[in-house]
Amino acid sequence: MMFVIFATLILILYPILGYKRPAIAVITSPIVCFLIVLASFSSQEYHYAIYGPVIFVATLSAILLARREPGTKEWPQAWAKWILISLAFLLLFAPVLVLFRPLGPIGLGFFVLFIGAVISYGLTSRHSIAAYVISTIGSSMRQNLPLPMALESAAAGRKDKRSQILRRIKNWLVQGYSLSESIKRGYPKCPGFAVATIAAAESVNQLPHAMKSIEADMAAKSDERKKLKPVHPLYPVVVITFVCFIVLAFMTFVIPKFSNVSAEMAEGARLPAATRFLMRIANFIAYGGGWVIGLVFALIILIIIPASIRIKFRPRRPDKPYLISRIGDFIKWHLPVLRWFEKNYSMVRIVEVLRLSLNAGCTINNAIANTLSLDVNNRFKKLLQKWLVKVEAGDNIAASARESGLASTLAWAFDEQINQGNTLAILDSLESFYRSNYSYRAHLVKVIMWPCIIILMGAMVGFVIYAMFSPSVAIINRMAELVYS
Repeated sequence: MMFVIFATLILILYPILGYKRPAIAVITSPIVCFLIVLASFSSQEYHYAIYGPVIFVATLSAILLARREPGTKEWPQAWAKWILISLAFLLLFAPVLVLFRPLGPIGLGFFVLFIGAVISYGLTSRHSIAAYVISTIGSSMRQNLPLPMALESAAAGRKDKRSQILRRIKNWLVQGYSLSESIKRGYPKCPGFAVATIAAAESVNQLPHAMKSIEADMAAKSDERKKLKPVHPLYPVVVITFVCFIVLAFMTFVIPKFSNVSAEMAEGARLPAATRFLMRIANFIAYGGGWVIGLVFALIILIIIPASIRIKFRPRRPDKPYLISRIGDFIKWHLPVLRWFEKNYSMVRIVEVLRLSLNAGCTINNAIANTLSLDVNNRFKKLLQKWLVKVEAGDNIAASARESGLASTLAWAFDEQINQGNTLAILDSLESFYRSNYSYRAHLVKVIMWPCIIILMGAMVGFVIYAMFSPSVAIINRMAELVYS
């Protein structure tokens, strides 16, 4: 009876704590709920264990309702939201496994594809909303209309998500906030590169030009998404995964019995080398180091996939990068091919802001300082900071750019002996060059990568087919030899 009173008291108090002190509640509630479940099992009152999940879910729900600043998103609410989403997904996933159990991995594969389609639709929808909001703001500025009034007119008579975003941005503009800050508060899910570019352009009064460039980038991404892709990038992963499961089952349950039968019928005939090799791999996975592979799969399913989905849906934060963003930037900067793409993409953003800043009459050190707020690789920002320190110390602009590890083309643009007075024109040409070069290299990598993947998949499937069917051929040949001898 005391346990029931104590658990009921916690059930009442912890949602209140979640509403008043979300940070404390989100950290301590898992521990308290675990202790309640542990106490119920220790006392052999198993039905009281339901108090733990109920308290946990009620606390998370109260945290989501906790008071916060309008337009802000604090970490306790974010944690509570994603924990509840994960719990809902697990509740949905458990009955699906039961329903699809007769179909085995095929049914599970269809469920995974369904979840992937939902995620893909969500990403496409977010991109289309961002493109609409940015294009609406850009067209309003080009028409020299008062921006709050133009956004209100664009959202008038509609209640969809796009109109709600425009109204929220308008409300922050009316309160006197800048455009970049209004977008951050009214549209937190806006892509980080767009917000960072707008903030950098605001400081030099070059917003119309920056908006035009952002619209062009978003239109290019939208066109890329609309292109027909006959083969999805995840197709090889799905095929290889299914092949591995089928081979594992076949080599574990079928081939060993087949080997015993063939040994009796063909007087000790051995299986072909390819089949024995595949059996050793299957036995290692099933009985030897299978727990390691299982642990890797569990980490991928429970941590890496949810984290990647979270990264896809969460905009980057250029001013205060997330830990995951810093880790990702470090990895991409030190991988050979990805480093080139990161550097090329960063150069597109840097050259654009340098051109806008110099066109507005800024000094070179102020122009470089403006680039530090852009959404580029953090390792590349360190090179920019090094360049800025050298320029402010009085070093030659072009020489310091080379010494800082930046592109030689950027140093060439600021070389006073070769291009005196033509810096703006060269920066404009460099911006177009890096944009087209990025698209060309990305297409080239895809053209080279896909044939290699197809050849690799064909070799793998061919080897598996040979290893699975060669024993029957070997037995037929052995029986023929016995008959003729």
